[in-house]
Amino acid sequence: MTDLDAESSTACSSTSAGGGGSRKRRLSDASDTTEHYSAVIPQRKRLRRTSSLSSALLGHPLPIINPEPHLDRLPKPTRSILEEKFQALTSAPLSAGSSSSFTENGRHASPSPFVVPSSYSRPELVRSASSSSLRSNNTTNYPDMSSKYNLRDTKISIDFSVPPPPPNPVTTTTETAAESSLPASLPLTCSSKSVVYFTRGNRVHFKNMQTNEDIGQLFKLADKDGNLHLLQCGGPQNSDSLAIATTKGIIQLWDVRSKKMTVSWSTKGVGAMQFNGSVLTVGGLKGTLRFYDTRIAMSTTATSNTATAKATLKMKSDPRKLNRHQSRITALAWNEPGKLLASGDESGAVYCWDNREKVPLDVGEFVQRRKKIQHSAPVTVVNWCPWQPKLLGTGDADGILRLWDIDTSDSRSNALNPGKLELGSRINGLHFSPHCKEMITVHGAKPGSPSPPDVDSDSETASTLSLSLSAQIHNSSRGYDTSNSIVAHSFPTLRHIHTLHAANKVIGGSVMNANFTKAIVAVPEENKLKVYDVWGKLSLRRTESFMGNIR
Repeated sequence: MTDLDAESSTACSSTSAGGGGSRKRRLSDASDTTEHYSAVIPQRKRLRRTSSLSSALLGHPLPIINPEPHLDRLPKPTRSILEEKFQALTSAPLSAGSSSSFTENGRHASPSPFVVPSSYSRPELVRSASSSSLRSNNTTNYPDMSSKYNLRDTKISIDFSVPPPPPNPVTTTTETAAESSLPASLPLTCSSKSVVYFTRGNRVHFKNMQTNEDIGQLFKLADKDGNLHLLQCGGPQNSDSLAIATTKGIIQLWDVRSKKMTVSWSTKGVGAMQFNGSVLTVGGLKGTLRFYDTRIAMSTTATSNTATAKATLKMKSDPRKLNRHQSRITALAWNEPGKLLASGDESGAVYCWDNREKVPLDVGEFVQRRKKIQHSAPVTVVNWCPWQPKLLGTGDADGILRLWDIDTSDSRSNALNPGKLELGSRINGLHFSPHCKEMITVHGAKPGSPSPPDVDSDSETASTLSLSLSAQIHNSSRGYDTSNSIVAHSFPTLRHIHTLHAANKVIGGSVMNANFTKAIVAVPEENKLKVYDVWGKLSLRRTESFMGNIR
């Protein structure tokens, strides 16, 4: 007999002797073990647990195990299947085989607005736990046509040169030495058929960006008319019309198909031009806005010189005129429906006009209890958003970009929030994508930045100079240099997408092709037009028709 059997028989015999009952052998129970350890280990009281997640979900209470207050702790209740699935969904690591937005090398962006707090222990408190809301906080998705993947140099360049500047150009304190020799707007434009018109001296040339045709010459300006100053193509309704302005204030309309001038008239100087259908809007050097209906010239122009003279008189006698600007108009833009006009001048003022009114709209941010759109530097670009006709973007020579919601019915400020970017370099181009919510800014040099002297890179002077130049960049918090670059931004967050350094010399201006996939950038100091891919083409998925399925 073993020692354990001996102890068991001894206990049984003692029980029989004490109680006087029959002698029986009893096996040990789990309750005896629990009582044994309860007597050895000191007990602590714990609050009674009366409900759980499963009871709330299943609709009936779960049984409470050992509710006696002297017990140390309660056993862990069994979790329901719904709880286990929710726990696995919120705590499981994302696999590397998932989409790029779920990996560590995903495309970084602003934090996700949906974060599951650790205090959420009940799934009914979370309305939606979709995969899109549970993405990593540092990732985002961009469409295939985004500039994130398409902004690149095509290595295509075209010879280009600007005409000689006027003998005494008007300069501002924010312009660099290179920019002071350039006109406010370069003679560069692109038609709705992707035909780019540019200058080589006082000759106008053209290049079709959709074909491999050679560069052609349209005409050469006569010496008596001055130098070429501005070029402007007509809209989709009159894409074969080209308006040119000279330094002597002469405006000419040309038919690009026949390569003939249709009409010519004189003004007191041209600061900017823009077509709205067949009406040519001209901004003067003294802030006057005039409108010329080119259909009058086209209908009355014939082979005789008398008809041409009558057309010239009618173009001059157009009574429509707007006076509000106090300085030279530097930028003009009509929105997509052709009902709103934006005009900017050298003093930094921007006015918005209704096509049917003679006074500007009461829009902007409050300045001394009046709404006003005012920049601290000369306005260099204004442009309207194609997919939101009342969204206006304005840029100035200090590199400040502003966005406005031109809504006269709103008594609050028309400035968007977020709606301001301090990019640090002169903005010479602003273009919205018509297919995705993105825009690009084309930049020249930093305002007033001197050429750095030749110093030793290891010296203290070089370090001090680097710090002083960095302090001039208002956008230092963004961590990238925008001078002579193309910068892509998302809307409405204004998140930085991509920056491409486009030239080593000062960029003077830019235009987009007809389908807004390429940007043509002018670099006058290099005598080149450079072509860059910006956005991808809009791809339409073709689906099989219902009749095709029947066949």
